[in-house]
Amino acid sequence: MDVSLFDYIKWRGDLTFDKVFFNEIDAIIFSMLSYINFNGIVSADFNKNGITLEQAANDFFYAEDVLKRSDTGLLFNKELLELLKLCASSARFKNVQLCGFVDSTDIAKEKQFAAFTAVLEDGTNVVAFRGTDDSIVGWKEDFNMSFTTPVPSQKDALAYVKDVAKQLPGKIRIAGHSKGGNLSVFAATFCPDKIKRRILGVYNSDGPGFEYDITQLEEFRQIADKIHTFIPQTSIVGVLLEHEEDYIVVKSNENGIMQHNPFSWQLDGPAFVTLDKLSHQGQIIDRTIKDWLKKMDKIQREKFVDALFELLTSSDAKTFSELAEIWTKNPAGALRSLLSLDEETRHIVWKALQQLFKTARHNLPMLSDFLNRSHT
Repeated sequence: MDVSLFDYIKWRGDLTFDKVFFNEIDAIIFSMLSYINFNGIVSADFNKNGITLEQAANDFFYAEDVLKRSDTGLLFNKELLELLKLCASSARFKNVQLCGFVDSTDIAKEKQFAAFTAVLEDGTNVVAFRGTDDSIVGWKEDFNMSFTTPVPSQKDALAYVKDVAKQLPGKIRIAGHSKGGNLSVFAATFCPDKIKRRILGVYNSDGPGFEYDITQLEEFRQIADKIHTFIPQTSIVGVLLEHEEDYIVVKSNENGIMQHNPFSWQLDGPAFVTLDKLSHQGQIIDRTIKDWLKKMDKIQREKFVDALFELLTSSDAKTFSELAEIWTKNPAGALRSLLSLDEETRHIVWKALQQLFKTARHNLPMLSDFLNRSHT
């Protein structure tokens, strides 16, 4: 039987954090709550007596612009709202104090960053970094990670953790999903030693890696034993870039890119159902992406990313939801946008995609051999 995050809240929801310790499932729940638009509801100030999660949820659902607030994009829209409702009605989460909410998107700086801090009954703090939202600029920043470090949201994440440590007493946990997981690792790695000593755990849920292998840095080694990285069995996002730290493979009941959605991850009590290794398909995806990126230097990566997003933004769409609607209603217009790009831009995109297809074909015999063996 499939057991999800919702089942966990219904099962453990009557046990507050001062009675039962924080665990990896709590970390992903706070990570997902960071996708909620708490603008004007949760204060930007850091205060251990902030607004309760129960009151924040009430203000959210009774806000005049609740329909706009509720539109979180294509991936897990309705599930986020159900998660907020369940948490607000559970003893475990409803009295958690929320503070330090920030939501900053800057197209010119190619930045998308959001976070909040939860103060638990036991006096500890949970920093939750939002992953990539529905905005095209948010995804652009993700791709920028392939050729530059730090990107703006990584700088913001480090500054945010420093602010939490300065203004709130108690130990700290840092959590995030997708890009939020990357931000969690980055902030924990590069924060001062006196803050590192206050960190209880860092929870990276299917977050991409880094432009270079930070695991070789002394700053990373000082925090490495506190980092917990989770990826689904056919991870696509979580295996991007340099990502050599130990990770735990989690069972998902979805396929392909939809495994990036933590609401599909399976639970066994207060922990994830784990697997020994990535699926064979996941191993091929991992190898293909890494081989492809190694064939491009930083300049080539930057040119490809800029060219790709020039194509995506040529329709004036600001989000992937808007882009999907435009392309669905007017595919001819989408084709015209592609053709309207200058020849050099089209060449850069096509050359990089050709290399990706070539790399994929090279790794596909592994999949064929696996399928043949599975039928014998």
